[in-house]
Amino acid sequence: MRLSRSVVVDADRNAVWKHVSDPGCYPEFMASLERWEIVTEDVVGVGSRYTVHWKVGSVPIGGVVEVVEFDDGRDLAWVGLTGVTLRGRFRLRDADGGKTKVTFRLAYEAPGGLLGLIADRVAARQVSHLMKQTLERLKRLVEGG
Repeated sequence: MRLSRSVVVDADRNAVWKHVSDPGCYPEFMASLERWEIVTEDVVGVGSRYTVHWKVGSVPIGGVVEVVEFDDGRDLAWVGLTGVTLRGRFRLRDADGGKTKVTFRLAYEAPGGLLGLIADRVAARQVSHLMKQTLERLKRLVEGG
């Protein structure tokens, strides 16, 4: 299942990137985040790993994710190494008036063939809502509200 949500933040890309690129900020803005642990102690960037669990419905999903793209001020992408097959990305682009368009993309696939596909479809509405909440929280955090 592939989902994408966007929001325009009343701040420049550097201000938004400050939060998106800081793993310590994720518990502040990621909706339904149940577990967030830094696995690698290296500098944040490509190769950094985190244990992440989101609560979708009554089920915590996630596992260990690794940052695979870290394009300063533009893109941060990760893939799941354990747990549900997962790819995610925050994409920052300039918008009119010194604002920033933030796009949050997720692609995930539950195991189990046909049953996994059904589970993905059932979860999509709630995951989409959590993505929207995440972007709204990020917007409030960056804009200082």
